[in-house]
Amino acid sequence: MDEPYRIAIYLRLSKEDGESAEESNSITNQRMLLKEYVKKHFGNYRLKEFADDGFSGTNFQRPGVSKMLEQIGNGEIDCVLVKDFSRFSRDYIELGSYLDQIFPFLGIRFISLNDNYDSKKQDGGAAELDISFKGLMYDLYSKDLSVKVKSSLRTRKEQGQYACSIPPFGYKKADGDRHMLTEAEEEAKIVRKIFSLALEGKTSVEIARLLNLEKIPAPIEFKIKKKQADRTPPGNSFRWNHTAVCSILKNPVYTGDMVYDKYEKSEVGGKNHLKPRSEWKVYQNHHAPIVSRADFEKVQKMREHAGSRRAKDVKAGKEKEVGVCHPLQGKVFCGGCRRAMTLRKSVRHPYFYCNHRYAYTDREHCVSHLKLVFLEQFVLEQLRFRLPAQKELEKIRQEKEDEIRKKLRIWIKEKEKISRKKAALQRKRLEEYEKSVFYREFSFQTEDLELQQVEERMAEIEKEIISMEQKLREEKEKSPFSREGKAELTKELAETLLREITVYGEERIEITWTL
Repeated sequence: MDEPYRIAIYLRLSKEDGESAEESNSITNQRMLLKEYVKKHFGNYRLKEFADDGFSGTNFQRPGVSKMLEQIGNGEIDCVLVKDFSRFSRDYIELGSYLDQIFPFLGIRFISLNDNYDSKKQDGGAAELDISFKGLMYDLYSKDLSVKVKSSLRTRKEQGQYACSIPPFGYKKADGDRHMLTEAEEEAKIVRKIFSLALEGKTSVEIARLLNLEKIPAPIEFKIKKKQADRTPPGNSFRWNHTAVCSILKNPVYTGDMVYDKYEKSEVGGKNHLKPRSEWKVYQNHHAPIVSRADFEKVQKMREHAGSRRAKDVKAGKEKEVGVCHPLQGKVFCGGCRRAMTLRKSVRHPYFYCNHRYAYTDREHCVSHLKLVFLEQFVLEQLRFRLPAQKELEKIRQEKEDEIRKKLRIWIKEKEKISRKKAALQRKRLEEYEKSVFYREFSFQTEDLELQQVEERMAEIEKEIISMEQKLREEKEKSPFSREGKAELTKELAETLLREITVYGEERIEITWTL
């Protein structure tokens, strides 16, 4: 029996589509349309579905499409089916790249139903021109729509209308006017409590711990209750932490101001980048405040003072700056809560600790701290047991490096050969300059063509040399050994050999190696 034909249907609905409420573009409608087509045109098949709901077609960093492309790369899909090109991508360069190069190279059949496109039946000509034109139109439409939407939102905000989909914690949209904010009583009480504790001198970690002790719901729980979010808690319930408390303490919305235009995008579909605070726009006294402006400013000064005091400690040598990343940072996890541990860099005794132990009240099983020097020694000791195998890998890596060097030498010799040829052509041209005008013009035309070919070849060779030198550098960086052949705890070693370190205490540390 033949293997089933593996078909992937891809569905996408952007936020703009959702707001226009076009039933023909809905996820349900797309699914029904594509499944009917598959049943009608294919016999023995296996169907997979990938969807992105609420994602722009100009941004290719979508979870659904990423998962589909990963499976395509693994050879798990034979054909991709979409309702139209714009569902897959509104970027005409990206779309063209996949249709003309990537999918044909991988042997993937691509079908766009409404565009009457099937890559298996395409043979160039007018059809391909039509596809390119459609792709360009989708791209221009997206860019034009993005500019118009941004302009409309900015105008509404300048007029004092709250135009965000989800209000900040502590507020809700007014019953009679969804563009105005009004106090959410239960949430507002929590916000006032947080500012009150901060004014008493409590740190954000201490505030988080107190809120968890009193079993006060975290902001995400209110969002889930109002169906504004859908998430599963990492433990038994969601908890307050340092980040959540800080985001409230520094938000001027609680003084009654509406702050907007804080972010910008370098391109349509790109990532948001935070603007400098001086460029933010503020609509003052937009809504009823939860905390007074005086209290808010006092909290900001207290936070600034704490930050400047810490900076003085760093300058005085009482504490090291945490800017430089240690090789083990990001790889050490608490055995109690399975979260990444934080590295505290003090001059005398740097150590890893579990931040959640101090923020939460029921995390006594979390690791309080582990000295960095102890962990480094433990990792190196464990590495010694693996050195024979690692040295064998180092031998293989060295052989690969030698092979790259060999290829690099060949390319350098080729460059020297081409350089000599170019010099010879230039000398010949100089020698023939005094000959007759006719001969000189005829000869120069021939030599110009030859010289152009030589220069093009030279550019190709230089490109190859740069590529080989880069590969050589990458291979050198992979080595976890010092020049003496001893293992050192470097960033390269950690990246090459260590996947994860789980700490339960000094008596129990588990290392997961990459090999």
